Amino acid sequence: MLRRFAISTRLFGLVGLVILFSASALMSTAVISMRLEDAVVHHTQALMLESEKSKIKAAVHSMALTLSEALKLVPEDDRRREFMRNILGPVRFEEDASGYFFVYSGTVNVALPARPDLEGADLGAFTDREGVRYVYELARQAQAGGGFVRYIFPKPSGVVERKLSYAEMIPGTDFWVGTGVYIDNVDREMAHIASFINEFFEKALTASGVLTVTLIAVLCALCLMIAHSVAGPMEEATMAAERIAAGDLNVSLSARGRDEASRLQAALNDMTAILRRNIQEIHARREEAEEKAAQAEQALIEVQKAGREVEAQVTLRIESLQKISSAVAHQLRNPTTIIGGLAGLLMKKPTLKEHYLDYLDGIIDAARRIEHITSAVKEYSSIHLGLARTAPAGRILEDALAAGRECAASLGVPVRWEVEGADVPVFGDQDLLSMALKEVAINAVEALPPDGGSVRLEGRAAGEGSELLVADTGKGIADAELQYLLDPFYTTKSVGVGMGLTKANRAVQEHGGSLSIRSEPGRGTTVSLALPGE
Repeated sequence: MLRRFAISTRLFGLVGLVILFSASALMSTAVISMRLEDAVVHHTQALMLESEKSKIKAAVHSMALTLSEALKLVPEDDRRREFMRNILGPVRFEEDASGYFFVYSGTVNVALPARPDLEGADLGAFTDREGVRYVYELARQAQAGGGFVRYIFPKPSGVVERKLSYAEMIPGTDFWVGTGVYIDNVDREMAHIASFINEFFEKALTASGVLTVTLIAVLCALCLMIAHSVAGPMEEATMAAERIAAGDLNVSLSARGRDEASRLQAALNDMTAILRRNIQEIHARREEAEEKAAQAEQALIEVQKAGREVEAQVTLRIESLQKISSAVAHQLRNPTTIIGGLAGLLMKKPTLKEHYLDYLDGIIDAARRIEHITSAVKEYSSIHLGLARTAPAGRILEDALAAGRECAASLGVPVRWEVEGADVPVFGDQDLLSMALKEVAINAVEALPPDGGSVRLEGRAAGEGSELLVADTGKGIADAELQYLLDPFYTTKSVGVGMGLTKANRAVQEHGGSLSIRSEPGRGTTVSLALPGE
């Protein structure tokens, strides 16, 4: 039906509708603005009240912490009370100096700068004119962890106003501290903000009305010009767009002039050319992408295959090393046993000369050392992670303590033991970790001087994991020796084979953790077993 009318007529009709809708929208905007204004004012008032609550809560909490630290230096109760009165007496905030802090013990006043005549009195029965027992309520809120109370109370100037207070216990004492703000101060600020918001909305609404009328006038002036310049080019462009939408990319428009219609025609020409090129490139790149995807898929298959082969080789090598170490230990143990047995039989021969007996002692000692070495190698090769679970560190620490005490008893060394962190959760193979910590504890005892010393066993949380520590007050280790302590068979002791820390390090590595050693000659050594979490 609209086609019966000229484009200019339709445009002016459209302008009329725009004017009608704009007037309706302007009126609706005015109504919405007034309601929005009221909502903003109420919301702002609520935010201000919450802000005041947050302010006095933060102030009370800070003052409670400050007084708690300060009162640690004042042990006597009377001096504490006098101290708090002196501290809080001059403290004021708010522009009219109506803000101050007060301190109570239960409902007995300790410090009340606004009413010093009430200091020392039990104000639990005090009520405001609405029947609120404000001191009692504040004491109850403080003992419950902190809270707010509203009541009516005279300002320092003598004027009675509504007040919002917050109270909180002073940590480490039976005192509580509080403060408050008078609602009339908040109301005045709210009225000021409401006036500003009202003025802002009025100006915005006026500016919107003027702008709307101006735009409508300009729109009417432009309608006739648009009617003469749009119809023909738009029709041609529309037909071309329909052909492009249907898949015909052989479109060419005249694109005369510099207006939007001409630019639209030129853009349609450029778009069809770009579409033709893009379609050709898409076909070419799709074929290239399919080829590269096939190559990538094949490469991924080869990488996965290589990874499985490497993993299998590593597994075979580990199994082979374990078999070799077990075999070496077995093969060395048999002749060692024979040597030791025969040397023992020779020791029983009374006809042997005395210096031969010394040789036999050396043979037996060497055989025992070889046996110890083979046992240590076999134990080291058998170390592997078993069932890992989370459990308190208590059992591991107790096992290490028992092993350390047994070692101390055999050496005749007096040891002072400290055990901490038994409740710390530790994730891992509990038996393997127990073995590792026992080796470290034995090393700590052996490092003590003959007159004894102290050993501390500790479990502690460390980030997402945990840490087991053994610290002794022994002779310590020189820096030059620290780098070799975890090497197999390295030892600075006259006895032992030097595999204790090596086995402990292997056990920790099985868990994905690390073993570190800190030492200071003459002051002792600390060994740390750092373990990851689940």
